[in-house]
Amino acid sequence: MKTLDKLLNIKYPLLLSPMFMVTNENMVAAAIDAGATGALVAHNYRSSEALRNGIRNLKSKNRTPFGVNLTLDFGNELFHENLQVCAEEQVDFIITSLGDPKEVIDKVKPLGVKVFCDVIHERHAAKAVERGADALIAVNKDAGGHAGVYTAEELISDLKARFDIPVISAGGVSSGEEMKKVMDMGAAGVSVGSVFIATHESNVSDEYKQAIIEGGASDIILTKRISGVPMTVIKTNYIKSIGDERSWLERKLKKRKRTRRVLRKALAGAGLNRYQHYVVGPDYQKVFCAGPSIARVNKVVSVKDVVQRIAGANAQ
Repeated sequence: MKTLDKLLNIKYPLLLSPMFMVTNENMVAAAIDAGATGALVAHNYRSSEALRNGIRNLKSKNRTPFGVNLTLDFGNELFHENLQVCAEEQVDFIITSLGDPKEVIDKVKPLGVKVFCDVIHERHAAKAVERGADALIAVNKDAGGHAGVYTAEELISDLKARFDIPVISAGGVSSGEEMKKVMDMGAAGVSVGSVFIATHESNVSDEYKQAIIEGGASDIILTKRISGVPMTVIKTNYIKSIGDERSWLERKLKKRKRTRRVLRKALAGAGLNRYQHYVVGPDYQKVFCAGPSIARVNKVVSVKDVVQRIAGANAQ
């Protein structure tokens, strides 16, 4: 089974995770320069043409493989346009999140574009494999943002036992020891996000970076109140005030088949708008998305420093 570095012809089997309102072109470029790879977030661009420019900008700097993350079922009105841009620009790989990857796979695989699918359990993975995914990104309970429900060991073990494609572990990796542990479990590579937030190349606010530096595993809470889907965030006073469960009306509508999908999209769109406002707007101390791996972050460093600390240690 190919590891991520062999699959993409890169130095290290490490992927800088696509993080909404965090991952930017400079971060991905720095990860590439350090021997890893990364993925732009289509949702971070205001238009499909802005995404096209971002892809071309990265291509102009290097020819090392990088990807784009497409959110499939999350109030994403630009999905089809963004997919068309990825096909036309022939990005090296696409990461799909929150939905059926069939349309993406059918469109780009004939072009030689690889498709990696975020999954949190076997039934999602089965659908992705059936559609023709090139790899599974196993999102475990220690991931930042939209986390899974199983430990890395449980999820990797289950997926490896059932499916014959590479499994990339996402969540909980912040050191060389942790990367080696999941690779020894059979992972083809790691997708790492939270520990890259407090880097020089990151454009988030100083308050966000400081929250990452000061926070630990016990400061992370799982809430459904931001996007309607369970999300791990730092437990700020604002997060404490809104709680971690949906309102009674949201719970009631969620139970009804006719309203479930409409509600999910409505909550998702509203949640993304709120989160975007909190990250780049004036209210910097409200929603800081992250996973428990921030416990190892104690200062702002470069993306290269993080890649070397995690992946470089395993290469020696």
